[in-house]
Amino acid sequence: MTKLKRLKKIAIVIENLTYGGTTTHLISLINSVQFKGVKFVIITNKTNLAVKDILNSCNKNKIKIIYYNSFNVIKLNNIFLKILFFLFKPVLFLISIYQMYCIIKKYDFDILLADCGGYGDFRSEMASIFASRILGRRNLHLLIHHCYTKPKIWSNLINLFNLFIGKYISGLIFVSFATKYTIKKNTKLFDLLKKRNVVIHNGVFLKKIRKIKLNTFKTKRGILKVGMLSRIEKYKGQSDLIDGFSKLSKKLQLKYKIFFVGSGTSDDVRYLQKKIDNYKLNKHFKIIKYINRDSLIILSNFDLFFSLTRDFEGFGYSLAEALYVGTPVVSTKVGGICEFLDHSNAKLIKPMDIKAISKSLESFISKRKKWKRKTLSGKNLIIKSFNSEIMSKKFYNFFLKNF
Repeated sequence: MTKLKRLKKIAIVIENLTYGGTTTHLISLINSVQFKGVKFVIITNKTNLAVKDILNSCNKNKIKIIYYNSFNVIKLNNIFLKILFFLFKPVLFLISIYQMYCIIKKYDFDILLADCGGYGDFRSEMASIFASRILGRRNLHLLIHHCYTKPKIWSNLINLFNLFIGKYISGLIFVSFATKYTIKKNTKLFDLLKKRNVVIHNGVFLKKIRKIKLNTFKTKRGILKVGMLSRIEKYKGQSDLIDGFSKLSKKLQLKYKIFFVGSGTSDDVRYLQKKIDNYKLNKHFKIIKYINRDSLIILSNFDLFFSLTRDFEGFGYSLAEALYVGTPVVSTKVGGICEFLDHSNAKLIKPMDIKAISKSLESFISKRKKWKRKTLSGKNLIIKSFNSEIMSKKFYNFFLKNF
C-alpha cells in the first residue's frame, strides 16, 4: 500500500478526434475523489477537438496537456494519398515511437495509461508503450474502450507488435466483457496477460444537474423531445430512427420533435438530411452538429433518448448518463450495453429493427407510467453500481496490484 500512497502523477496517451465516451471516461477519472491528489499529463494529438471539454471540465491545476502531430490518424480525401498512407503506415508508426520517446523522456510519472478508443490498427497509444519501454519505464497499462478493429493491411506485423505490447505492459483494462471478448478472439494480448487483465465498467460522474431548458431544443408546448447524442455515422443508426418515425401516423408524428446531436462528415449529414427531405419530415427533425454543454444537461432536455448503434458499442456512456438524469432510453442490443441494461430499466431492440422503433415511439405516448418505472429502476442502478467513484476505485486498486 505504501508504494501507491506515493503515486503523484499519471501520464495518459489518448489519440482522438471528437468528443465521445473516451473523453467522458477520462474526465470522470480525473475528477474522482479517488484520484484527488494525483496530477495528470495528457498526451494527445493536436486534432483532438475534445481537449477543450477536458480543460473546461477539470481542475486546470491537475492537468497538463501535451500536443503532438499524429502520424497514425490522418484525414485524407485524395485516393492516391490514402494509398500512400496505408503503404507507409509501418514507417510512420516507427516515427511515432520516436516522437513519443522524445515527449515521454521529458516527464516523470508513476504510471502510463495508453487510453485507446478502439484497438487493432497502428496507434500512437501503442507507440507510447514501445517508447516508454525503450526509456526503461515500468507500470505501463493499456485501456481499451471499443472492439477490435481489423486492420486493412499489415495485420501480421500488427500481431507481432501485439506480442511485444503484451510482454511490456503491466495491466490490460477493458470497459466491458464484450470488448474483452473481441480482443481475446482476435489478438494474443489476452493470452499474455491472463492474470493481469480486468473489466472495469464505465461510471457516471454523479453530480447535481440543474434542469436548464436549452433554446436549441425549444419546441411548441406539449411536443415531446426525442434525442440521439452520438457521432453522425451510418453505423450509429440515425437513419433507422428516421425510417421508424416515418411509419407513425400523422397524428402521432405531430407529438414529436427529433434532435440529432453530434459531429459528422458532410456526406453523412447530407445523407440524413436527404432522407428527411424525401419523407417530408423537416418540421419533425433537427440536426445539430455540436453543443458546447455538459452532456448531462443535454440529455436532461430530452423526453426520450435513442441509441441505435448497428453493430458494436463498447459500453454506451450516453445511455447510462440518460438514465442518471431521468430520461427514458431505447437501445439496440449490441456489445456491452446489455451488461447494464435490461428490460426492467430500458427498451431493448434488435439493430435496424424499424418496426420496433415505431412501436417504441407509440408505446412511449400510451404507456408513460411504465416508462417512468423503467427509468427510475435504471437511475437507481447507475447510482448504486455504475458511478465514477466505483469505477475510479477499481482503477486505483488495479494500478496498486500491478505497481
